[in-house]
Amino acid sequence: MKDKSKLLFLMLCIVILFTACSNPLTSLREFFNKKTAAIDDEPAVEEVLLEEDLSEVSLEQPNDTRATVLYYKDEDNLLVPVMRYIPKGDMGIAKAAIKGMIYSPELLEDIKPIGLLPTLPVGTVINGAVIKEDGLAIIDFNENFLNFNTAEGEALGVKALVYTLAGFPNIKTVQIKIEGETIDEMPFGTVIGSPLKPTEINLVKPEKMDDKMSKVMVYYQKKGSGNYSYFVPLTKVVSGFTNSGEAAMSALLEGPVPDLGLRNSFPEGTKLLGLEVNNGIAFVNFSDDILNISSLTEERAMVKAITLTLGEFESVSKVRIFVNGQTIENTENIGGKDYIDIPVFVNFYE
Repeated sequence: MKDKSKLLFLMLCIVILFTACSNPLTSLREFFNKKTAAIDDEPAVEEVLLEEDLSEVSLEQPNDTRATVLYYKDEDNLLVPVMRYIPKGDMGIAKAAIKGMIYSPELLEDIKPIGLLPTLPVGTVINGAVIKEDGLAIIDFNENFLNFNTAEGEALGVKALVYTLAGFPNIKTVQIKIEGETIDEMPFGTVIGSPLKPTEINLVKPEKMDDKMSKVMVYYQKKGSGNYSYFVPLTKVVSGFTNSGEAAMSALLEGPVPDLGLRNSFPEGTKLLGLEVNNGIAFVNFSDDILNISSLTEERAMVKAITLTLGEFESVSKVRIFVNGQTIENTENIGGKDYIDIPVFVNFYE
């Protein structure tokens, strides 16, 4: 009887022992399950949509089209060059380019994602277009071309037209006619009586102007009202430089004018230490402050601002960037050993 009691007691202890040993494993398993559940139950972090930029061509060029630069305007009345694929069609590529800037609900909806606006009045019709051997383009519009709402819009529209047409290699100047007639001034005073050349796009007017000042074009990035960022050309007035390349790069480093939403791509304190152009290559040297960037996106924006600005000079086809006169190991652009091509287009939108 005692032996049976001992046996029964021994079996009971074994059961208790195994039960007790299983509890830590069960508890551990429950612990991890609870941690997982706690992580899963955390509120999802709101997804931040990063802005896209109009820097790269994402689609192959469709057949029967031509890559053409059109000039739109943004909410701050800055003209913005945008490469579009324009259908060649029967009307000619120059006419098609002009049509691509005329206000219509379809065009407005098409370019809405980039936050830009058409530059020519609604109802504008091209009556005729002739390009002469000397590079003069004569464009005849109907009277709706005169229907701009403001003096600024009128001046921007004419400038957008001239810059767009001057982008064709066989066009140097543009003569505007209305219903077959040449007129001296438009309703808000824009002079169109003689052939026009592309000049002073997005001019930043100085407080004082003298004969020793010269103009340079520089490029800044901007995040507009749409989903994209884009580069904007500014014409700045400078003085005291004998080297026009140095003048342009110094003006670029100076930063944009306020209240236009433009970004200075350079880190604070970056200085231009020198610039020379030899055999089509611009060798530009910056202080090491230029390395104080936090992302590849910032670096690309800075490199594009540099190359676009220097690309305004016909003598420059490539750029090499130095830092304190030195090359930097394991870099591609800033301080790298490679020569950087000048971008063919400023912005792209297909």
